[in-house]
Amino acid sequence: MANYKETLLIQNTDFDMRAGLKEKEPKIQERWEKLNIYNKKLQLNNEKPLFILHDGPPYANGDIHVGHALNKSLKDFIVRWKNSSGYKSPYIMGWDTHGLPIETAIAKTGVDRKKVSPEVFRDLCKNYAIEQIENQKKGFKRLGIFTDENVIYRTLDPSFEISQLKLFAKLVEKNLVYKDLKPIFWSPSSETALAEAEIEYQDVKSPSMYIAAKVVTTKAWKNSAKDYFVIWTTTPWTIPANQLIAAGSEIEYSLVKVKNDKRRFVVSTDLLKTVTETIGWEDVKILETFTGKVLENSTYQHPLYETKLSKVVLGDHVTSESGTGLVHTAGGFGEDDYLLVKREKMQAFAPIDNAGYFDKTIEDKDLIGIFYDDANKIVGSKLTANQNLLKMKWITHSYPHDWRTKKPVIWRATAQWFVGLKQVIPQIVKQIDNVKTKPEWSQNRLRSLIEGREEWTISRQRLWGVPIIGFYDSNEKLVLNSEVVNYAIDILAKEGTNVWFTKPADHFLPKNWQNKNLTKETDILDVWFDSGCSNLALQERFPEFKRPFDVYLEGNDQYRGWFNSSLVNSVIWDGQAPYKELITHGMTNDEKGKKMSKSIGNTIDPIGIANEMGADILRLWVASTDYTDDQKIGPEILKQVGESYRKIRNTIRFILTNLEDFDPSKNYQKELTQVDEYSLHKLSVFKQKIIQAYDSYQFNLVYQLLNNYVNNDLSAFYLDFIKDILYIEKSDNLRRRQVQTILYEQLWVLIDTIRPILIHTSEEIYDNIKFIKKEESVHLLDIKKQDFINKEAFVKKWDLFMQFRDEINKALELARNEKIIKKSFEAQVEIEISKEFEEMSKIIDLSQILIVSQVEFKKVANPNFIGKIGKVSIKLREGLKCERCWGIFSTLKTEDLCERCFLVIKK
Repeated sequence: MANYKETLLIQNTDFDMRAGLKEKEPKIQERWEKLNIYNKKLQLNNEKPLFILHDGPPYANGDIHVGHALNKSLKDFIVRWKNSSGYKSPYIMGWDTHGLPIETAIAKTGVDRKKVSPEVFRDLCKNYAIEQIENQKKGFKRLGIFTDENVIYRTLDPSFEISQLKLFAKLVEKNLVYKDLKPIFWSPSSETALAEAEIEYQDVKSPSMYIAAKVVTTKAWKNSAKDYFVIWTTTPWTIPANQLIAAGSEIEYSLVKVKNDKRRFVVSTDLLKTVTETIGWEDVKILETFTGKVLENSTYQHPLYETKLSKVVLGDHVTSESGTGLVHTAGGFGEDDYLLVKREKMQAFAPIDNAGYFDKTIEDKDLIGIFYDDANKIVGSKLTANQNLLKMKWITHSYPHDWRTKKPVIWRATAQWFVGLKQVIPQIVKQIDNVKTKPEWSQNRLRSLIEGREEWTISRQRLWGVPIIGFYDSNEKLVLNSEVVNYAIDILAKEGTNVWFTKPADHFLPKNWQNKNLTKETDILDVWFDSGCSNLALQERFPEFKRPFDVYLEGNDQYRGWFNSSLVNSVIWDGQAPYKELITHGMTNDEKGKKMSKSIGNTIDPIGIANEMGADILRLWVASTDYTDDQKIGPEILKQVGESYRKIRNTIRFILTNLEDFDPSKNYQKELTQVDEYSLHKLSVFKQKIIQAYDSYQFNLVYQLLNNYVNNDLSAFYLDFIKDILYIEKSDNLRRRQVQTILYEQLWVLIDTIRPILIHTSEEIYDNIKFIKKEESVHLLDIKKQDFINKEAFVKKWDLFMQFRDEINKALELARNEKIIKKSFEAQVEIEISKEFEEMSKIIDLSQILIVSQVEFKKVANPNFIGKIGKVSIKLREGLKCERCWGIFSTLKTEDLCERCFLVIKK
């Protein structure tokens, strides 16, 4: 018996079954760089409308992490999609380069910023930032980001800094910027003020103290020498700075006597029960009650320092919901406290230095030089010694922390620069209504964070950053006006910002302000002010970029950060939002949902993944996630993604293999069978859904649709039954050319679908398409128009066929289980068809499409299966087997060949 295997049209392709991405990807990237593919695509798109995704600047410090990879990949999907679907979409990466982390990195090398010249220190910081950018660039390049790495923005660039200072000048012009002594979040660990956006809350254990303050004079009752106000605090270290006690004007207070104590105490009546239980008082008797209004101007002795006297004032913030109803007030360490002290025309007292240590103004030798948190114990000991500590109890409560150092911050009154936002908030909120957000609910989050802002602390007490332009006269009075600010900016534009820290004030002043002994401001601008100017700096650098930009895409923490500062700066500049749409993604966790941490050891290196599995696998993982929520990543998840990739790749390999001899200019068929037309219709529906998913940034939907289409519409249906045609027929057989035509179109819909995500794989596929004129890269192409939508009646018929096929497959599966047949192509299918499915009997080549030996429509007495389609009987077809196609026939043309195979191989 002859061996006919070599007569089958089983072809080969250079598109490997084994991906080998880790070896192939760097070579493909080198090719893109050499051919300048990114800029060539922009050039091709020159006449198309601009679409600007503005890159939020990552901080220039450290290797890229998996969060970076997620963020940049999502942006890359959008930019690549837009560039292939009717837009010109340049992507300019940016970096945030100023501030504390870089200063800290330089300090760790042994450099003391206080012992070297400002210019030397700033240059060290600049060089470090540039090194970090170059390092991160390599990481982003390995991920295949579609950009020109030489066209970037950096907040340290002179043009960027001047754009930023021009905004500062606008603030001065609008009288929105001022300097004032106010309590702000102060980070002793960073030695600088922090904005609210730089604060995160963690639970801490703190000593809460109930403290007695001796009453000296009052009009509320006839007081004795043994009467005391009771105050409560969770920050005992602030007690040395106590300046007032605040009472509520309408709150009722009680003067009480307790067992085994000669003293009498004043607390809120509503809180008396709680205070009694906490302190452990017994046999409490109320002697008198009175409202807070009559306590006003009562005097008391400082709980620590007998010679210091102060008074009781009324405060609207005082309640009888917690504590004692009498609020310890230290104007230097709390916002409400500060406002009360200021109202009483007192100077806020904050005897803590930048590093958090008590300074000499405390005038207490036991506290000078002590770190504020360590002072709690000393204060407790002193209060115990003078019997003014009534109770100390540890409590757990939420407390603000520096988001970089993860250490506690304090409220501390210092002289800071502020942008007053009250008058511009309504305008900013109005602009939010024009901003689309994904997820939709996050628009309200942005609005709530903006509506609550009254001012923005824009100064930082550091050296590495953009200087605040301000001057002081000999009386320390601030000199700030448009004339001096703009003049100084002109000097800095010519000479660079370093000179601000090295040259005298007169160098930056107009002649009429010189020789007046003015001094310069030494603070720098907040890094959020830096990055929040990026939309203005980019528009100034690229005038064709018009704000508002189309999309900002960052982590969901940026509603407090970059989204917020960008919006404020932009609206103040010219009344419009910087963006049309905000897209946010969640944080990336390990496979168990735990936050990634170096100390836990559960971090994942994205470059490690790229170099082991391929950047395309990492990018496919990004596409698979619901990025709007927190995501999970780990070896098992990546393994699953890898399996999906292999299925996609093998499907495309099958298509490429069977197009090896297909020249679309000669072999493309316009006349097709109905099953072909149905396949093209399904292709068009799929492509429409893919376009909608990309346009709405639903990349996980792209992933789901792609997997479903590859597995069900292609592998499990069309690609399955056409093997008989592709392998058995002659090369130029009409039916074979028809299915190759369908394969050709399927190849293009898959290329268009995967091209923004599987960027290297799509290039490799393109390289392996034969007989077409090619561009230098698949990424120079636009989406191929594929509109094969068919008429409703036709689609209805073939949708019905798919139901028919599903039930036939169920019947075949039952027959296999019952050992009636081994393979479906051995089956003789007899169907007593129901009326609804009668039209199925008219389908040409039905047995071939169903991959069975024979289909007969007749009465069925003993069905194997009964369903919607009617009664089905599956039998093993009796007859002779063709040794070439393995079909079973009643007669063969030759001893071992059917008529079809005989005609194919005869010479």
